[in-house]
Amino acid sequence: MRFPLFFILFFLISSLSFAQAIPDSLRFNFGDPNGEHESTYILTGKILDQDSGEPIEGVGLHIDGFYTGTNTDRFGTYLVNLTPGFHRVTFRHLSKVPVFTEVTLFENGVVNLQMVDKNYELEGVVVLSDEPDRNVRNPITGITKLTTRELQAIPAFLGEADIFKGLQLLPGVSSVGEGTSGINVRGAKTDQNLLLMDEAIVLSSNHALGFLSAFNTDVTETFTLYKGNLPATFGGRAGSALNIQMRPGSDENWQGQVGLGTSNGKLVIEGPLKKDKASLIFGGRISNANWLLGQARDFDIQNSKLNFYDGYFGVAWNVSPGHDIEARTLLTGDYFKFSNEFGYDWSNRVSSLNYRGVLGENLSIRALFADGDFSNAFFDPEGLDAAEVRNGMRYQQGKVTLTWANEKLAISSGLEGVRYSSKDEELNPFSSESNISPEKAGKEQGLELGAFASLEWDISEKTGLVAGLRYSFYNQLGPDTVYQYNEIGPISEDRITGEEVFGKGSIQSYSGFEPRLSIRHNLAENTSVKGSYARLYQYIQSVSNTFGPTPIDLWQLSTRYIPPQQSDNFSLGIFRNSKDNKFEFSVDGFYRTTQNQVEYRDFAQIFLNPHLETEIVLGEGKAYGVEFLFKKNLGILTGWVAYTYSRSFFRSSGQFEETQINRGEWFPSNYDKPHEVNFILSRKMYPRGLFNLSINYATGRPVSAVNASYVINSLIIPEYSDRNQYRIPDYFRVDVSYTLEKVFSKKGDSLNFSIYNLLGRRNAYSVFWQKDGDSRQLRPYRLAVLGSIFPSITYSIQFGGGEDE
Repeated sequence: MRFPLFFILFFLISSLSFAQAIPDSLRFNFGDPNGEHESTYILTGKILDQDSGEPIEGVGLHIDGFYTGTNTDRFGTYLVNLTPGFHRVTFRHLSKVPVFTEVTLFENGVVNLQMVDKNYELEGVVVLSDEPDRNVRNPITGITKLTTRELQAIPAFLGEADIFKGLQLLPGVSSVGEGTSGINVRGAKTDQNLLLMDEAIVLSSNHALGFLSAFNTDVTETFTLYKGNLPATFGGRAGSALNIQMRPGSDENWQGQVGLGTSNGKLVIEGPLKKDKASLIFGGRISNANWLLGQARDFDIQNSKLNFYDGYFGVAWNVSPGHDIEARTLLTGDYFKFSNEFGYDWSNRVSSLNYRGVLGENLSIRALFADGDFSNAFFDPEGLDAAEVRNGMRYQQGKVTLTWANEKLAISSGLEGVRYSSKDEELNPFSSESNISPEKAGKEQGLELGAFASLEWDISEKTGLVAGLRYSFYNQLGPDTVYQYNEIGPISEDRITGEEVFGKGSIQSYSGFEPRLSIRHNLAENTSVKGSYARLYQYIQSVSNTFGPTPIDLWQLSTRYIPPQQSDNFSLGIFRNSKDNKFEFSVDGFYRTTQNQVEYRDFAQIFLNPHLETEIVLGEGKAYGVEFLFKKNLGILTGWVAYTYSRSFFRSSGQFEETQINRGEWFPSNYDKPHEVNFILSRKMYPRGLFNLSINYATGRPVSAVNASYVINSLIIPEYSDRNQYRIPDYFRVDVSYTLEKVFSKKGDSLNFSIYNLLGRRNAYSVFWQKDGDSRQLRPYRLAVLGSIFPSITYSIQFGGGEDE
């Protein structure tokens, strides 16, 4: 782009004058100025935090005489091409003191620097997760980015910062209720969320029946949620995508952290395997919550058990400037038993190998291989029918992405493949006294492939767009047995006419194009309008006949009778910042439709069913709503107010009465909660304290109620309403926490006091009907999972890393 001459002169004079006013510039000289030189040389290096030794993402390099620069990646690494000679290079970050350097470059050079925090004692807590005007400038609508630091400023259950609980406080994100796993994003089912660990697929991510996430925030870095428009590089789900970035270990010195709280104990250790070249990080947690169950008055709760653990191990290796390799493994496991009535047991492992390399001045490559293993079980521990049902999923994922970019344009393309291998479902006796006979049901295998290309283009200073196209292909693989049904009438078990046995090879295939488009136009420097459209396909989904998802839900692949889900997502919003990005405000509306969405017949037999399609009802879904967010980013007081109006509906599409729900009419989804309000406040308490408050309100979820009951031969027969025509009571909860830093150690320790459900409100988890004494009528009763106050104390201390203050 050409600039007027006077603007160029003004810019150069201002830059030179400013640079000359800096008395403490660092000087670096590389190479001999005499002799022949190449046209450009590479300046690279790593930027670290001086106190923690952690890499700093988003540090901007500003080079005198150049109108473009670059930023450090999440490893703190930067790379820029410069002409031979003298350059003034300034390193800037929102929360750090700028570093000014003078670089004389006659060969490739490496400049590693450390940055210190700005003094925010008079400004309070900074809760910015990226560039201060990212919400206005980013062309992708419906994107939310959080950091671990922001999560730790939110009161959490049992004092443990949690990813999913934090996301549920933002507009457009909710859950069915306490004690359920997963999140619902813009009216989508929980299994329509693509969950990634640095782009590696994760199938299960919950502890304690969904109360805690399996991701330890001490080893995570940032969390990016795409609510409306997914980049073309992501696919395989019909709703949203959440990419959780894990942080690399320190490559400067060995350090760690130990914590003990009322719910779990944890340990983090990290350090260099080879200084400035390779690092290691380990983080682990183990539960100690059973003593809390023992304090309950109810005998069944006292006789229950809840155990969980998670461990993360990561190695990062800087092979050479611009080339990095990372290996990661996440291990999680849970065991829950409610008295002697029932129990759950599940575990998950995800391992990945990532490569990131710079191939030239504008070209880079990313490659990924991942292997996952998810297993779950539910059991009945008592009586002659004591049994355990076990199933799971094994999968391998490969992905490669090439990116070419300059200051105005970025083009990415690549390939991705996932091989799914469902584990056989097995029924086994739970004890030697059980009369249950072992059973086994084979499950499906599948291969999902995707090719994608995307373009990110700053058309002008005011307008930018992100456009992409993904082509996905799915193939159900053998060996398997496919049942055949009478063509006249609905698919049901009593209409099986035969079966077809397949060996290895293709059984059924599906494919489709998935266009993505998002446009941003600035109405003013601090105000923009964004619109987006995305089509998404989903070839794998969870199977559950409960109102809410559980950790032991079965993952089901698409088959001849279960086609992939297809969704079309639209979004339009306006975003505005004010007072130098101190405040931000947004209104974002959305509308989405879904085809081939799955619901289940009443009293469906889900597990150990070789013909699951006979229990499934296919239909269409729709969701719409609007999200409001007002946020204060800077000052002693920070926080936000989020309001979401959201509706989600389903309509069965079967032509036969047996395959219809509510006679084929629209009805609210289990997660339809029209109104949700979240208020978050964080206040700095000098000199070392932080007070946090959260207030949450939501409309009660839908239920099917008993309209009337009849007595026939002393047997009470209930008559239920149409599906989800009533609602449980509204949800309301207040949480508070106070964190005190540097309590006993100058090295760094903290003491957290938190109270979950401060008002002790008995929020309804569900409503059920049962006979009341000698009455012949069924009466409703409210079931509250957490119907009391839950206080907690957590203490953590850091060790190693550097000298005491």
